[in-house]
Amino acid sequence: MEIKKLDLPEPSKLMNDYVHHFERLSAYFEYDYKNPEIYRERLNDIRKYDFQREALVEYLAAFNRKYGAPTNVLANIERLRDKRAVVVVGGQQAGLLTGPAYTIHKCLSIVQVARHLETTLGVPVIPVFWIAGEDHDFAEVNHVHVFEQGRIRKIDFRHPDAGQTSISRLVVDRKQLGRWVEAVFQAYGETAHTRPLVDDLLRKAAQSDTLVAFFAQLLHDLFGDQGLVLLDSGDPALRRLEAPYFRKLIEQSEAICANVMEQLSLLKAEGYGSPLDQRPTSANLFYHNEQGERILLDRAESGAFANESKGVRISREELFALAETRPERLSNNVVTRPLMQEMLLPTVAFIGGPGEIAYWAALKGAFRAVGLVMPPVVPRKRITMIDRRTKRWLDEKAVAIREALTGGLSTRKEEWLRSQHDWDVDAIHQSVVEAVRTAYHPLGELAGAVSPALERIREKNWRLIEEQLNFMKKAIDRELRLRHATELSKFDRVEAALLPNRRPQERVWNIYYFINYWGRDLVDRLVALDLEPFDGCHAVVEL
Repeated sequence: MEIKKLDLPEPSKLMNDYVHHFERLSAYFEYDYKNPEIYRERLNDIRKYDFQREALVEYLAAFNRKYGAPTNVLANIERLRDKRAVVVVGGQQAGLLTGPAYTIHKCLSIVQVARHLETTLGVPVIPVFWIAGEDHDFAEVNHVHVFEQGRIRKIDFRHPDAGQTSISRLVVDRKQLGRWVEAVFQAYGETAHTRPLVDDLLRKAAQSDTLVAFFAQLLHDLFGDQGLVLLDSGDPALRRLEAPYFRKLIEQSEAICANVMEQLSLLKAEGYGSPLDQRPTSANLFYHNEQGERILLDRAESGAFANESKGVRISREELFALAETRPERLSNNVVTRPLMQEMLLPTVAFIGGPGEIAYWAALKGAFRAVGLVMPPVVPRKRITMIDRRTKRWLDEKAVAIREALTGGLSTRKEEWLRSQHDWDVDAIHQSVVEAVRTAYHPLGELAGAVSPALERIREKNWRLIEEQLNFMKKAIDRELRLRHATELSKFDRVEAALLPNRRPQERVWNIYYFINYWGRDLVDRLVALDLEPFDGCHAVVEL
């Protein structure tokens, strides 16, 4: 494997400034993640807080054992008993087959940043992955993409009860899950690695009653040797540890909201947009009713919490009682989950993607409202993997990888096609349209003069003529493309591999799309690479 670093355009102004001009955003964050000295400062900040270390270790050990945690994971959990021990943490929803590859890149970043900081700080640093099982957006996690017959399509896993309850609580049909796995790999295509890989995935599917269970087993399989510790934000057992922290979130809900609103206003005024939906009455907490439906709460008059459209109204005292006795009936949203994470874990660094970094920019005041200091926020690695066949084709066409990753292949394809013939189809079509329009004008003018009623017919008639001229152009284009279909399909294949649907590779393709071709040790090989976790660059890995 070889690595090439690329400074690609960032997806937003905020992300560009965060990576390249941190001073412009320093007011929104507590630490400059690129400054190595701030991590010792962070250790001093962590020592000001108390954590439920013993209870946390017991929970993590029980949860990870349930999903077949390897020895290295359990050993890392035990190290959390050491009062010097800290964690590097990041999280994601429980996507099928781990979801888009950026989930794996996040795990990779967590592991590598933890390893680096343990070496430089001289204290135990444990990599932790926070499974966002409390989320209920099933459509975000229920599919993977495949490339079949020259096009990209989704293969969905359907569930009749999806969308209301959290992913952690959504029981799945194991046989249906197994059939879905078989369908995905049939679309991926048979390789030397496929059958043993599918057999292992089917065994894990047969042991999984939820998507979180399936997801956790796969992460242990891929990152267990690296000691990556898992927790599920939707786990009722974790809720019991979180009970006292929910009380603080309820008490400070108004201050949390006010601080977020203020930060959002400043971000918008400085041209960064508004990365969060927040209303003046937002409570930033969910309530789970008896049917398991997850209902977002607002602050109502007289201190109550409510969702009027759902017919829910809970007094402040009742919410405190729920937090104490039934904490599993509450869950966090995008604002309070980072706060809960910080109260629960001794976090030396948080690993986030571009979207997360954008909304964390609105949370500095929210952390302070509950007596916390926001941890350093480190961008996860962004990786594009390229195989030898694709690399060789790019070299033959003299297309730089940067050009391919910034949308240049579509332009190159059209240029190549035009070079295969002497006809300027676009120019000829346009000249004919203009000539016909000029010739048609007197007839149209005559129609309008004869009768105002013919005015509408004139316009409709011209549109029909124009549509026919466009139809002819499309027919010519189609015929030319058919003549060169084999070569054009190579452009499409390469673009689908590197920039599928004009989106970053890591946001479309699943890691098993690559493992199916390159083997089960692919993730281990990525972990072994020196990806310089704090440089903010895009990494191209040549397989």
